[in-house]
Amino acid sequence: MTKKNILLLSFVGASVYGILFLYSDSLYDYCFAGGRCLEFWNSLKIIGPIIFPFPAVFLFSLITYFMREETFRSWLHFVYWWVPLSIFLTLITTESGGGGFGPQMSWGKEDTAFVFSALFAVISLILIIVKSWKLKGK
Repeated sequence: MTKKNILLLSFVGASVYGILFLYSDSLYDYCFAGGRCLEFWNSLKIIGPIIFPFPAVFLFSLITYFMREETFRSWLHFVYWWVPLSIFLTLITTESGGGGFGPQMSWGKEDTAFVFSALFAVISLILIIVKSWKLKGK
């Protein structure tokens, strides 16, 4: 994939996430006002955590768009396995945890998506900085 394609794809994903985030209350009210679309709302609850990484991917694809090709390729190799892994782990995470003895701990899809997106951001920054410094020294 080229820089331009990654930038475009991540922009579309981030836009979809932004629209869902901004209009989630309106969609909820519309769906449940007449009991019209419970299945649609449940599918949004699944799609939301899956597309949660796209704003971060868009930000870093925008940063790498103006960098050397070697830095972009290095970051892209990381993205190729990180994003599918984070989506898979988000999908297999239960809606909410809890149970057992002691304080009730709840860990759900949203938590998994947030943690993996935050880790993606930190690791991406480190990768980009290290690769840029190595190339600058050559």
